[in-house]
Amino acid sequence: MKQKPKDLFTVLFVYLLALGVAVLVLLYAPVENTLWRTALADLTATVIVFLFSVRFNNSSIYDPYWSAVPMFIVLYWLINSGQPDFLHKIFWTMLVLWGVRLTWSWILRWDGMEDEDWRYAQMRKKTGKHYWTVSFFAFHLLPTAVGFVALIPVYYAMYSSTAPHHTWIAQIAFVFTLSAILLEKTADDQLRDFIKCRESSNERIQTKLWVFFKYPNYLGEMAFWWGLYFMALTVNPSLWWTFFGPLTVTLLFVFVSIPTMRKHLKGKIYK
Repeated sequence: MKQKPKDLFTVLFVYLLALGVAVLVLLYAPVENTLWRTALADLTATVIVFLFSVRFNNSSIYDPYWSAVPMFIVLYWLINSGQPDFLHKIFWTMLVLWGVRLTWSWILRWDGMEDEDWRYAQMRKKTGKHYWTVSFFAFHLLPTAVGFVALIPVYYAMYSSTAPHHTWIAQIAFVFTLSAILLEKTADDQLRDFIKCRESSNERIQTKLWVFFKYPNYLGEMAFWWGLYFMALTVNPSLWWTFFGPLTVTLLFVFVSIPTMRKHLKGKIYK
């Protein structure tokens, strides 16, 4: 077996193990509140993945966590909510479309255990022997926390007894969310094709979506979480206060991801 497929099966094993442990937490943890019980299971799964990141000396093992885990979290909420209505199922459908697509994009991009995201490599040089402490908090725990917070509007919408007030607004929110997924997919596909065909590692993509938007893949990601928030508002407008969910994702990209990428792109490549 070639190395990449073997390494992908290893990552799959890690995530199945993390999922199994998380399910045990959901079933037996002495926490009555569903949201906090889910948070504990999410944290436990993150620790499991982190331990394997250390074991294989590659923090990129965590990378698909961002896109894979929300699908299972919302599925748990969907099942646990009792009698989910149609819009609740739409929430999960949107998460599946987004999560499967983004995880597949990572699979296409990752080259195996010898391949680690350049961000982690840079941090290794800066932090030295303290790298794994930094990796746990900055590259594992922080994204887990942000992703979970971003799902809070969905949680309260799924456990709300209020029916949608305006179906036409719900339709607009649905189209907005789906468009965000398509935007991110198109941007990722164009970037992947560009990386395969570029003549120089210093060459930057200047075609199609990347002409109109500086970082269309990041824009699509941020818009997706706002779309879920807007969908939650159509279920119950009183959930307006959960705006901190998508706002947290936006702040992460605006003040961390985009500045880091901008600095990296000064004479370097995208990957």
